[in-house]
Amino acid sequence: MAKYTITPWRHHSDLLTVRSQLYSPDPILRQTAVSRTMAWKLRGNLPHAVESTALLVDAFLHHALPSNSPFSIRAVYSAAFTRFVTGFCDIGRNRERALEPSSMLEIARQIGMPAEFVALRHEATHEDLPSVQRLVAACEQALEWLWDVYWSKVDAVAVVVAKQAEAVDVVHVTVEARRVFRDFRGARRTALKKQGTHSQEARSVVTEAAANLRSLCSNRAEATETAIAVLVADELLYPSERELGAPLGGAFMIWDDLLIDITDRSPSSLRVLTKTMFNRMISPAITRTTSDIGSDALFIWLAHIASSEAVLPSARALVVSIGHDVAEEQS
Repeated sequence: MAKYTITPWRHHSDLLTVRSQLYSPDPILRQTAVSRTMAWKLRGNLPHAVESTALLVDAFLHHALPSNSPFSIRAVYSAAFTRFVTGFCDIGRNRERALEPSSMLEIARQIGMPAEFVALRHEATHEDLPSVQRLVAACEQALEWLWDVYWSKVDAVAVVVAKQAEAVDVVHVTVEARRVFRDFRGARRTALKKQGTHSQEARSVVTEAAANLRSLCSNRAEATETAIAVLVADELLYPSERELGAPLGGAFMIWDDLLIDITDRSPSSLRVLTKTMFNRMISPAITRTTSDIGSDALFIWLAHIASSEAVLPSARALVVSIGHDVAEEQS
């Protein structure tokens, strides 16, 4: 089962924008990023690294205001830094799941956090607040550490997200292709019965189905292969009640124009269709069925494609070549 991660940002690019703003020298951009992060906090599921970065940056912004007292500046730095260290150590302790939890110093060592971070956190919590100079230096180091352990890695996540966005959703393509093909078959059959092959209605049915398939596949080879697999696997190319050896003239009238449109726009789809038919014919799952009607129909379709060289150039040579390749793969 697929696992989903819920984030407070809508798109990964939003996170990248906030990252660039948080680490920007422009205080206005930094304030914008802090405000946006606090809004994300209200939505929930905000990573501790993102929240900690915003709190540390906000402490620097607080420090830049001349009206703030030295004590308030030390307090804000201490609060941001303490929350940063404690949060990461708590996360590490939760992952450890030991009967006797490790010390905060040991957890920090395990997650690669400098030991001096834990020491300064202890001092700020249980002793006098550290000086502004020490807090500024520590918070700058904390931002560098956060960059190394979290922010520098979000680019890799962006690549994964982009690849996932480009990847073909096989289930979606399968369902939609099945709907397009079945709707086409019904509408085309009705149009042919009413007005014949060359009627405007019969042609418009082909045009609409072809447009829907182009929109669905978007020139993606994997999507095209998935759609063609549906056409063959769902046995849409021949009547469901067909008898062994029965001709397929009616099926050719229904499907030829659409298949020609598909192969004209995507020449490789003819190879995919032919190979899918061959593989389907020799599939063990097919040969164990109660009849050879499906294999017989696909054989007739392959012969029809091979004899349609005037419409599909080099179709005969292609069918023979793919048949030979499939036979070799099975031997």
